Amino acid sequence: MADRCDFYFRQKVTEAELDLAFELLEKADRDLASDIGIYGIVSGADPMPHSPVPDLTIDLAAPGRAYDHLGQRIFFGTDQRVDCSIDYTGIPTQVSTAGNERWLGVFLRFDRLLSDPRTDGNSQQVYFRRDESFQIRVRQSPEGPIGSAPRVPLVEDELLICDIRRIAGQTQLLEVDIDTSRRQAFIFARGDAVEVASALWNTIQPAVATVQAAFDSVDDILTGHLDGSNHRHSADQVDYTPHGFVAANTVQDAVDELIDDLASTDTGSSGASLVGSDAVADTPNALPAGSTHGQLAQVLNWLNTHISASSGAHNASAIAAAAHNHISGVSVQAQLQEIVDDLQSQDSSLGAAQVGDAAISGSPNSLSAGTVRDQLTDLLAAINAHQNASTDAHPASAVSVADAADDLDAINVEGALAEILGALRDGHYLGNENNAGNHRVIEQPTLGGFRPLLWDSRGVDTRARFRVHADSQSIWFTVNAFWNGGAWEKDNASTYAGEFRFSRYTFEFVHHHGTSDPTFAAWDRFWRLRMSATTNSGFEAYGTIQEIGRLGMEASNSGADSQWIIAGGAVTFRSRFPSTPSSITFSEDQASSNFSGTPNVHVADRDGFAFHTPQWISAGSSFYWWGRYTAIA
Repeated sequence: MADRCDFYFRQKVTEAELDLAFELLEKADRDLASDIGIYGIVSGADPMPHSPVPDLTIDLAAPGRAYDHLGQRIFFGTDQRVDCSIDYTGIPTQVSTAGNERWLGVFLRFDRLLSDPRTDGNSQQVYFRRDESFQIRVRQSPEGPIGSAPRVPLVEDELLICDIRRIAGQTQLLEVDIDTSRRQAFIFARGDAVEVASALWNTIQPAVATVQAAFDSVDDILTGHLDGSNHRHSADQVDYTPHGFVAANTVQDAVDELIDDLASTDTGSSGASLVGSDAVADTPNALPAGSTHGQLAQVLNWLNTHISASSGAHNASAIAAAAHNHISGVSVQAQLQEIVDDLQSQDSSLGAAQVGDAAISGSPNSLSAGTVRDQLTDLLAAINAHQNASTDAHPASAVSVADAADDLDAINVEGALAEILGALRDGHYLGNENNAGNHRVIEQPTLGGFRPLLWDSRGVDTRARFRVHADSQSIWFTVNAFWNGGAWEKDNASTYAGEFRFSRYTFEFVHHHGTSDPTFAAWDRFWRLRMSATTNSGFEAYGTIQEIGRLGMEASNSGADSQWIIAGGAVTFRSRFPSTPSSITFSEDQASSNFSGTPNVHVADRDGFAFHTPQWISAGSSFYWWGRYTAIA
């Protein structure tokens, strides 16, 4: 049923009153569709690349029928060609950076087509026909790296037909670029609204008696059966065709029989006699093809025959060996004993005198090729000659310093020590001065490696340990964290770590939450001031960021009739988000009684967002809404 207007005898009916009567009837139809959940694209509006030659447009199949969330019917009767090179505001949608992508959203919106212009009693032109019509809007989201660019958020009073992916340099939209996974298609009845009778079912036990719950129960049973977590077949319920020496006809019996047969040690029917083996060619012995038991028996026979030739193995004294050089023994045993005795001998003709060595080059001394004893004799003579040149050691003034010594001008050890002592005086207070042990200045050379440690203060405990690292771009000041050469590592893994970094381009504060893993490759949250960038008026936030702020709107209808009034505004975030927030939600603080719904988010990006709302307001009335937003990255 609809709200009604009761026209009375001799009433002068106004334009607004006639319009209101029709609007109430129309609203009743839409409320019926909205109340029973009829919304979405019923048929048609199927997206496909433009034919015959694909370009940056897509074709939508007709006829297209849909209902929006307010129950308004949308219809078009002929195929529609949609230009995706620009969005509905006229802004180009191309991707400017190689390696990036951008998602477009193609939306269907209810509209009215005005026609049949006429002149009213005030000599004003009005349109007598206001037929139901439609709009197709292309919206775009910010570009980002391929695989991580955000999609266009759904719009409350529009229906999503499809998502379209664009990349840099693209000149055609093909089927692979069109994604209908988020398409807002019409659903006549949800599975959880259709009842089933499950009283006589044995296996399927839905939580509630609905089609959806029954399907969920079937999926659980089938998933558990397929992955083996439950509802598995017992092995004695799976048929097996007898084969070979296995006569059982179920899997369970076949496995039991196979295990028993292979484990058997019975003479003539052992497990090894059931395992075949191919021929093994070798010399002097070879194995013919047969069972493993037969081949093992043959190998055992050959081994016993060989061992029986002596006492378990060949004795070294039974193996002949020809005399060689100064070794005169005639068996392996005798020669080994003779070699050991000769090496241990302290006779001048044996021991080291029988061990040869190649020449060893050097300057000013070198060793010629010969025996180890000869080389030791020459080396002893050279050392004695060197020590006898002075009183056991050279004076410091007589020991030269190579020209390659860094930062030293002296040419001998004595001068070099004097230079080093002078350098210590320049950088330190000495013990005979007023500030003994204190540094005048700490000077460090150029340190190798990536991000070396400059300073380390242990503080109160591991949580307050403070360090300073440096690399070619920045100075890193850290608390409860240090660079271990390949990653950041915390001193206390169970609590937080923090740092601030100062470079020639950027100043930033950084935070890492406490986890059980002591090492991490990247910090969780950044607050970065880009000092050298073109945009440098405030901090940019990265990581898991949540901001809460305030917003509001107010508007009034100064006209003589009830009408739709649109109000809105814009919000700028306190810090620049790393990208468009994943969610922006509103909470109401105070609103007028005639305000309906919640404001809509519009054109959000990393710097802020716009918001607006349409409200049906009576003549001479006003509305307001004050609340808060929560933005999460």
